Amino acid sequence: MLDIYEEIVRLRNEGQNGALAIVVNASAASPGRTNFKMLVYPDGHILGTVGGGKLEASVMEEALKTIRDGQPRIRHFELKEEEREGIGVLCGGEADVYIEPVGAPPSLYLFGGGHIGQSIGAKIEDLDFRLVVVDDRVQFANRERFPCANEVRAQDYLQAMSEISYRPTDYVVIVTRGHSADEVVLAVTLKKSPLPAYIGMIGSKSKVSKVLAHLRTAGIPEERLQSVQAPIGLDIGGEKPGEIAISILAQIIAHRHGKLPNKEGTF
Repeated sequence: MLDIYEEIVRLRNEGQNGALAIVVNASAASPGRTNFKMLVYPDGHILGTVGGGKLEASVMEEALKTIRDGQPRIRHFELKEEEREGIGVLCGGEADVYIEPVGAPPSLYLFGGGHIGQSIGAKIEDLDFRLVVVDDRVQFANRERFPCANEVRAQDYLQAMSEISYRPTDYVVIVTRGHSADEVVLAVTLKKSPLPAYIGMIGSKSKVSKVLAHLRTAGIPEERLQSVQAPIGLDIGGEKPGEIAISILAQIIAHRHGKLPNKEGTF
């Protein structure tokens, strides 16, 4: 039988995801025992067990939510058929199950391999992202410029994006060499489903306003437009590529930890 932890390492190495469920507390009557473990894959098949039956089915349902949103959760299950809030098993008992996402870290899709993009690539190694770099110029999208990237694509942006499916835990940074390419990448990104967790686009306030107006006219829903961080990055006053890269990564870190203010300036 496969070892669960070895399988988690394989998932991470191959860029795949799953959720690990662990029984952290269980009464004597529960079908699951403390420290029972179950790995759940995105397609619903499992490795290991948390006790079988309807408890396992309920845990699997919660684990699939964790795979989708990337958020750990702990759930309390009442195993008493006679109680309305129970989950319908005859053995009775209670169980607490901790569920966490495992496997590949979130991907950061970096569109644009110029000075700012290269600086982001040089600074992202400690942030636990899977870095994917896309640029339509081979001299800017290569291993020499991005040695730490998991994937480098020297492709036309539309072609690359036709092959990309975002996860709701992914991040998108748009820093291409021109306004037209930025708008193309943003437009296609906003039409994807699901949307990534974070979308940021570089540009002055006037440029951003024009791009969003174009996309609004093209029928992109307002709530999707409002999700875009543009101009990208926290306002830390720096104007050099390295400083801009730091401001972008700082905003990404703040977003990841729920510390990014909304459009009204509140959290």
